[in-house]
Amino acid sequence: MQDPEGLDMVYLNNWLELKWPGVDLNPRSLQLLPAIAVRSSSVRATFELSREDIKKLRERVLANLVKEGSKETRPIHLSTFVLVLAHGFVCIAKARGFESNRKVLIGFAVDSESLLEENGFMHVAEMLSELIKNLEKGVLDGAKETAASFMKEAAGGAALLGVAGSNRFEVYGTDFGWGKPEKVEITSIDRTGAISLAESKDGNGGVEIGFVLEKHEMEKFTSLFVDGLKNH
Repeated sequence: MQDPEGLDMVYLNNWLELKWPGVDLNPRSLQLLPAIAVRSSSVRATFELSREDIKKLRERVLANLVKEGSKETRPIHLSTFVLVLAHGFVCIAKARGFESNRKVLIGFAVDSESLLEENGFMHVAEMLSELIKNLEKGVLDGAKETAASFMKEAAGGAALLGVAGSNRFEVYGTDFGWGKPEKVEITSIDRTGAISLAESKDGNGGVEIGFVLEKHEMEKFTSLFVDGLKNH
């Protein structure tokens, strides 16, 4: 693999310099990082968004663009991936009670304030859209600075909201000789707190999105997530 920018050494040095709260490891050691414990009070839930639900989310963004008079000047990438994650991230931030000044890393850093305000869904959809459009410059564009910034913010207490899977991986088309799966779960989210994403099993253009939260957080999240699909 060609690495003309020398990213291997940049990333290695980022790792050697990392000071992670509560983790006292020799950075040159081959010792594994401490395992993330699964909280006994956490619960898992998978929500299915239909093609109609996704259409409503798209219409909400477009309506806000028109309201702001910016539909013509700010083209936005409104894929199913962007819309579903924007809705999910905003609901998580509210359900977990993030402080408005807390940093949140979603592949890029933003203040929780953007997620918590009334039009948070719109803001996150635009941010994700811009991130995806920037990939046209190349997946390694800005990579030298990105890793260091990400690790610094994470070590400083920023909330990490990740994604496991995609609605375009076609996991329900997998067949190991036993037939297609009845249910697909990404078990790593029990420990990482990431969102799992897959296409709907029935192939109707919908999406399955999974979460693991504390029980009281999940109750609040469910209300926010479902009500958010009704109101637009």
